[in-house]
This record gives sequence, C-alpha cells and structure tokens, in this order.
Amino acid sequence: MEKKNPFSSFDWYFTDASEEDAARFRALKDRPQQTSVLMNVVSADSLTHFALWSQLPPGHPVAELWLETQTDLVATIYLAYGGFFRQALTVLRAWFEIAVHGVYFSGHYGQPDGRYEQWRRGQRNAPAKMQAIAKSLASRTDKALQVGESAILEKLYPVYKVLSLQTHAQGLDIYELQEGRDNVPRYLPKSFDLWYAKVLEAFNAISFLYRVFFPEEIATYLKGSKAELESAVELKNLIGKLIPEFGELVEDVLVLVIR
Repeated sequence: MEKKNPFSSFDWYFTDASEEDAARFRALKDRPQQTSVLMNVVSADSLTHFALWSQLPPGHPVAELWLETQTDLVATIYLAYGGFFRQALTVLRAWFEIAVHGVYFSGHYGQPDGRYEQWRRGQRNAPAKMQAIAKSLASRTDKALQVGESAILEKLYPVYKVLSLQTHAQGLDIYELQEGRDNVPRYLPKSFDLWYAKVLEAFNAISFLYRVFFPEEIATYLKGSKAELESAVELKNLIGKLIPEFGELVEDVLVLVIR
C-alpha cells in the first residue's frame, strides 16, 4: 500500500504549509492590522493573568484556570487562521466560559463547602446560564466597582449567546459562515471578521469582570515592576479604543498604583 502523506490527508497544505494555498498565509496577508491587534490581546491577557497569578493565593480559581484559558486563547487564533472558523468560535467559548467560571468560583474560594474543588473533581456543575452567574456576581460584597446584575449580564450574555450557537452549528445561515466553503479549510473574510469581533468582545467582557473584582491585585503586582507597568500603559494605548474595558481596567489600576 502506498504510503500516504499526512499533509495531504489532513489538509495541512491548506492550513499550514503552502504559502500559495494555505489559509493561514492568506489570513496573515489580508488582515495585518487585525493580526497586530490579536498579538497585543495575547500580551494583555498574559500580563493581566500573570499579575493575578502572582498576587492571588495558591489554588485560587482565577490564577489556576489561567493555565487553561491561555492555551484556549492561543488555540482559537490558530484555528481561525487555519480556516477552521466554527471550531475557533467553539474554543473561544471555552476560553470565555472558563475565565468567567474562575471569577464566579473566586467568591467561594476557601469556603468549607469547597464548591470550586468539587467542580474541579467533577462533583459539581457550574451555573449553566449567564443570568445565574450575573446574579451571583452582583450579590457579592467584594466588588471594587459597584455594578448591578443588569450591567454584568449586559457584558456577558451577548457574546456568550453567539458563541454557544456556533458550538452547535446553529445560526450558520444568520452569519453566512458557509459562504465560500468547500471540502478543505479556506480563509473566509466574512467568517474571519465575525470571529475576530467576538474575540475582542470576549476579552472586553473579561476585562470588565477584572475591573469589578481584581484591580487591587493587578495594581500591587505592577507597583513592583516598572517594565510591566510601562507595558500595561503601552497596551492600553494600542488596544484600549478597540477593547474599552481593558483600557478602563488599566486606568483603574494606574489610580491605585499612584495612590
């Protein structure tokens, strides 16, 4: 039997290998500005979460789950640039959902019932609806930014709704994600732009949650690192208009740093 080429069998020429045919090279060529923004999003995500990982207690949900969400963020970018758009939206949903659950379970961290630990062991479910999460978050007394249930839900629900539809291939006609498709992964501008917009919306919503609950921890970390503080300001200037809640998060942190 003739030995098969995995680059042909798995369509890797259309995602990774061929500069002429690969979806990845076409996306990089056609969307340089978006690519630059996404590189800055990854940097902003790493800076924010490393600050929290450094300052929060060992075993804290937000700190621990960053190790999962960071790889999901990189994975959704890899998939989208390879032409796997529905899959990229599915992984983006995982990134968003796990990050939100980290904030949700942070309210139960260290409590005798061990909700977070039970969830990690598969013995408890996280709330399945963003309405329930928003209600729980709004009721907490450790908020640095005093916002209500409706404000939290307004940030979380719209992006989660779209991502959930795509996970089950629902709404393909609404967004015309099949347009231009054939039997191999392709760079599809309309699908790329939808995915890109949802990345920014998702990161904006997570930045909002960190404004509500963790600006003090981020500020404490940045006080001890001039280089990281300068990086945070630079990232705010680069992507703050596209992701306003990240810009506001950095502004809130700066007030605490110089206080």
